[in-house]
Amino acid sequence: MRRGAAATALLAALSVASAAPLKVTVSFQPLYDVVARVAGDAAQVERAVPVGASPHSFDPTVRDIARLKTADVVIMAGLGADDWLEWYVRASGSRAAVVKLGDTLPFPRLRAGRATDPHWWLDAGLMAQAAVAVGGALAQADPAHAAAYRLGAEQEARCLTGLHAELERTLAPVRGGALLTFHNAFGYFARAYGLRVVGTLAPLQGLEPSAQTMAQAVKTIRVLGVKAVFAEPQLPAGPARAVAAEAGVPLYVLDPEGSAQTPGYAEMMRRNRDTLLLALK
Repeated sequence: MRRGAAATALLAALSVASAAPLKVTVSFQPLYDVVARVAGDAAQVERAVPVGASPHSFDPTVRDIARLKTADVVIMAGLGADDWLEWYVRASGSRAAVVKLGDTLPFPRLRAGRATDPHWWLDAGLMAQAAVAVGGALAQADPAHAAAYRLGAEQEARCLTGLHAELERTLAPVRGGALLTFHNAFGYFARAYGLRVVGTLAPLQGLEPSAQTMAQAVKTIRVLGVKAVFAEPQLPAGPARAVAAEAGVPLYVLDPEGSAQTPGYAEMMRRNRDTLLLALK
């Protein structure tokens, strides 16, 4: 009897283990929001970077690294936006499959100085492609729930394609408008929705703009008739505010990475759209 009871207990334990959900870690908020909807209830999805922090400069704690060790899949933006995460995944001893979406999606890359611009997710059409890729990656990692992941990806891609068309349509009144942003984050957004990035204050996030760069920005605003300067919620607004004041134009905020005010991807994109319609009218 004891042997039979032990066998039953072992089978029960194996059943519980096999039912454990796929553990997915996503680098930062806009990607997390999309991946969580693709995964639905079939997987356990968490962020590596808290809402409102920047993936470019986030410094994980020992606890954050320990959590990475249990991940089955790690999903990143790629193209240099969040390379630190892959390093920490490997350092933690995790055997997670690492998916770097920007490195694998087929789209024309933009340049940011000497580097590739990694901010592809600010084009909702590219994010729709990413949703499909995420569904495929999760299905491969967890075949038992493959159908659910692929259905979730199809539904999310449809919503994102609709969002892309909505943004194209509603930003038409400011098509051709000039953007002067804090750092070079909005190139893909501008390309997708008919805008122009005519200047940035800092080539890379985390670098303070020089006095020469700020003076050049003021000159650009005056020569091109730029209507506004745009700061970001993840970065100090002081330099952008100083340039706007010197040039005599208003300061607005565009969000490239999600914040407490706009944690949802579609919500973030629509808030940016509404800000642009106000600033560029």
